Amino acid sequence: MLDKPLTMKTRIYKINKSIGKYNAFRSDDLINTGICGEVNDLGINSYYDGTFEANIYQNGELTDFELNGWTFSFHFKGKYHEPGTFYDTSVEIECLDPNKNELLLYSTPHRIRFSEEVVLCKYLEMINIYSHFEDADTALKFNYLSRVIDEGTIGGRGRVNMNLTYGDILDMILFFKKYYNNLGEDSDRLFSKEIQETVNGALDCLKKWLNLDKIG
Repeated sequence: MLDKPLTMKTRIYKINKSIGKYNAFRSDDLINTGICGEVNDLGINSYYDGTFEANIYQNGELTDFELNGWTFSFHFKGKYHEPGTFYDTSVEIECLDPNKNELLLYSTPHRIRFSEEVVLCKYLEMINIYSHFEDADTALKFNYLSRVIDEGTIGGRGRVNMNLTYGDILDMILFFKKYYNNLGEDSDRLFSKEIQETVNGALDCLKKWLNLDKIG
């Protein structure tokens, strides 16, 4: 049986955006303008596994984010593992696509050290990326492809086993390669870059795995 959490703390951060990147700064009080984040670190157990919950405030209010027809919950949670033989962090975001289909998105990469500032900024990065997709099916497919890079092996040791085959991964690579080529010149630059880097990263992983299967 795991021990009860060893620590618990809640902190507030003011979040700004500059040159396409989010930055979080500690604040003594909740500010009624702009975006603020509140992180409740629920602590770690004796195995160095921790959990956290967070809220995002808009102008001092807890309201869901409405972006391009998508709805993202102001509340999210995640898990982390403190450094030992490894460390990782994951963020889980509940949302609705423009057709009101519910889905759960997982952050990548997992293999980053837990930081309250990082998870707050990761939330905002994710909702801005995924709000550009047309529907839940496309968003989930991209989330899976992103996690392929993170897992390191088919199925991986990540939070959720995806049970993907090499053929599944190749199909997703080809799908998003075509998706990228069909983006217009006026498409969001960061969104285009995210697709490009994810496709290329997944392709590099697939090449590596297939090389391991060769004879001689």
